Amino acid sequence: MMLKKVKSLLIRIIGGANISTILIAILTGYSDRFDAETSPLLSCSGLAFPLFALINGLFLLFWVFFWWRGAIIPVLGFLACYFPMRAFCPVNLSSDSPHDAIQLVSMNVMRLEYPMPQDSADAQHTIKQFLDMAKPDIVCLQEVPPIVDEWKVLCDKYKNIEYVDHNGNLLLTMSRFPIIGKERIPYESAGNLSAAFHLLIDGDTVTLVSNHFQSFSLSKEERSEVGKIIDGSGDRNPRSTGNRLLISKIVNVTRHRAPQIKAVTHYIDSIRSKGRSVIVCGDFNETPISFSHRQMEKRLTDCYSSTATGPGFTFEQNGMHFRIDHIFCSPDWTPYRCQVVDGLRASDHYPLRCWLKKDTKR
Repeated sequence: MMLKKVKSLLIRIIGGANISTILIAILTGYSDRFDAETSPLLSCSGLAFPLFALINGLFLLFWVFFWWRGAIIPVLGFLACYFPMRAFCPVNLSSDSPHDAIQLVSMNVMRLEYPMPQDSADAQHTIKQFLDMAKPDIVCLQEVPPIVDEWKVLCDKYKNIEYVDHNGNLLLTMSRFPIIGKERIPYESAGNLSAAFHLLIDGDTVTLVSNHFQSFSLSKEERSEVGKIIDGSGDRNPRSTGNRLLISKIVNVTRHRAPQIKAVTHYIDSIRSKGRSVIVCGDFNETPISFSHRQMEKRLTDCYSSTATGPGFTFEQNGMHFRIDHIFCSPDWTPYRCQVVDGLRASDHYPLRCWLKKDTKR
């Protein structure tokens, strides 16, 4: 009798903890609904969603092995978090791209300063080898150094090359299609920028928007601390001095990034109102569960979440694993096989590439 009471009490306690975890997962999973400019703390809480989804998975294992009826709690939790789960880790059936689809590659090249092993080619030539092998039709590079001699070797296979410079920070676009115009999308930032490149593809003008939004600007030590928190070896007390400073920094950066994404979405709305075809790519420095990502996905198709399978981390440093590079397209394009080229280590970001087919019926 006593054992039954103890068991019943433990089940209630663990069930309550599971429900609490689910409620936090729902809050963080749908945090992209909060405006990052007015509610930055709530907005950036989506960074924590994978952790609470994982904890809910551990609860599911517990219930399966110790009291199977309790498994309904985490299962309902996963159903409630279906949309953020799919955003973070989509599952799609693979399909081959049509022979006439165009291949787009987007990559933050870290100013071509990534430290390579001594027995390897430098970052510049490693990226060139990849481009020569992949033969993309369009290449969008972010965080390109301002000195042309440092990156011109990347361009020798392309006749159409344009870049936009802002305070020594370049967005470079190389294309086998004519680039008939370009313009910087204005917003206040010392080192970040977005630019539109107008391409002539099969007789149609397509606006390609390349972005390098505000980064978290974390030091190596701060990145290491975040990695420790994620893997469980660090201080997870949100009230500790170090973590309060870290959270404050992330919140402030999230707030500063919001006007940048709003400026770009305003530009996209303007272009789309004219019936123009749009492709958007670049380093967003935001995960799929974020205000920035949601603002784009409300207007365009997320090429990765609609075609790929898995979390697709484009940034892996100091124990941090995030997908912060994205490709979006307007509805007149069908994306195929969006993928992270995680075997290429020539920057702190992996390249993201996708095949796109223009729908001529629309």
